[in-house]
Amino acid sequence: MEYKPIQFEVIPMTNPSQGWKWIVFLDSIRTRTGVRLTRADAVLDAEFTIDKALESRRCPEQ
Repeated sequence: MEYKPIQFEVIPMTNPSQGWKWIVFLDSIRTRTGVRLTRADAVLDAEFTIDKALESRRCPEQ
């Protein structure tokens, strides 16, 4: 999947865990991951992570 030209994946977890794992590929060496109970929540978390990463690129910390 792609959101604001950054790639991410949402994949189902295997037993014994339940839920969905999300992976955001920020660049060639940086990724962020997380796990949520539903697929919709995993997609929202991935998109939120992308938004935060893009925001920090526009407004570097001082």
